[in-house]
Amino acid sequence: MAKTYHHGDLKSAAIKKAVEIIQKKGEVDFTLREIAQGLKVSHTAVYRHFISKQDLLSHIAEEGFRAFSSQMRIEIPKAKTIRQKLRMAGKTYIEFALENPGHYRSMFHQELRCASEQRHELEVAGDEAFASLMDLISEGMKAQIFKKDDPRTMGRFVWSSIHGFSILLLDGQFATLQNKLTLHEGIEHHLDMIERALLK
Repeated sequence: MAKTYHHGDLKSAAIKKAVEIIQKKGEVDFTLREIAQGLKVSHTAVYRHFISKQDLLSHIAEEGFRAFSSQMRIEIPKAKTIRQKLRMAGKTYIEFALENPGHYRSMFHQELRCASEQRHELEVAGDEAFASLMDLISEGMKAQIFKKDDPRTMGRFVWSSIHGFSILLLDGQFATLQNKLTLHEGIEHHLDMIERALLK
């Protein structure tokens, strides 16, 4: 028997179900029909909220970027110096990826290249997330703590380094970092190397 959802509830339920599927499969592999079956509703009901898989994926990514930015705003101010803040940002980034794999895999999926052109909200959410890192790097350069360089180039270096480390962790590629102690040490060592690359 099909379930009945209030308007808006089905949209949230579909996003939640898609995230669960991504986390279970370890990849962005779902269809709207699969979401509908999981929620015990008709696939046309899901299509009333999302015109395509890419549309649903973009909503998951937007939700992820906003949650990520919120976490950054909470954690970064806990540090005092610019170096400590950058380290806190990196640690928060990696922890967010590990704790929210469904959202994280969606946030950077290749199918969003088309979706981001359709939904301005996703682009804004992504830019906001990147801005927190850019602000720290620009502040560090201004204070002559970090090397003088193009802030966006440096930002891409830091982001890609932390992103690559995070996605490899999610995919289980670091066999030696499988317990809390070695994982903590691995994260700290990786952040050490990023910091050394930035310092004057």
